Amino acid sequence: MEKIKKTLISIGIFLASQIVVSTIFVIAGVMQGMDIKTAVNSTLGMALLISDLLTIILLLLLKYCRFKELFKKVPADVLLISIVFALSGMYAVELLSSAFEIPNKLEEQFQALAGTISGFLGVCIIGPVMEEMIMRRVILKEIAKATKSMWWGIIISSALFAIIHLNPIQVVFAMPAGIFLGWVYCKTKSLLVPICIHIINNTVSFILMSIGYESQLKLESTLGIVVLIALVLVSAVSCIWILRYYAKLKTEKELQRKATAEPVQAISQDTPVQENDYSI
Repeated sequence: MEKIKKTLISIGIFLASQIVVSTIFVIAGVMQGMDIKTAVNSTLGMALLISDLLTIILLLLLKYCRFKELFKKVPADVLLISIVFALSGMYAVELLSSAFEIPNKLEEQFQALAGTISGFLGVCIIGPVMEEMIMRRVILKEIAKATKSMWWGIIISSALFAIIHLNPIQVVFAMPAGIFLGWVYCKTKSLLVPICIHIINNTVSFILMSIGYESQLKLESTLGIVVLIALVLVSAVSCIWILRYYAKLKTEKELQRKATAEPVQAISQDTPVQENDYSI
């Protein structure tokens, strides 16, 4: 239990912030003469924004994540390829899910968020930052330490990432999305990369939702199959590029380490051993 203490506290902070802030806004709405459903929908955007901000502040105050970690730079080409890899893979999964009738239990709430500034900030900017801090920086990292396995950290954090969305259509997408984001985070060691991917994905979805765009691209169509194959190929090629990049980087660091160690070793071999030298 001690090994996953931060994970449990982080989830508790997230849930408590959501419940407390939402309750306050709903009560305020009811006091103004709204019924509960209207109060929920009309205050959803602002409640989401404030609860996410509160969660971020508490995580920073507890030092579960440091502010500078949100902006840890990676090479521009790595960032770009990582975005291409994750988004193409995530959209391939979304296209695959179109073959099934998955209910959207929160469609009315999504419509209430669309077109509002607070909804945009909560869904597209602050929400992704908060979720990446909890899911990747805290939960993934802590589970990986506890289990001594990167993949256990990725899978468990992705499962929790899916569960917190509480919506069948989002759960199906969020689980694989969490795996893509977690893998990229583990490879780049930068929280900035999954945050950028998350922001881009949510912003595209928010804009399409705001303008009432309904995608007609389905897996059953020929075009849908062609697009799926293209997305999978792009994601696979991008993944290979990332793996080769970090393999090359590891090799270069190892060669540099050996080059630095060799002169030191040579000097030590030329130094005569004194009688009182008991080194092995």
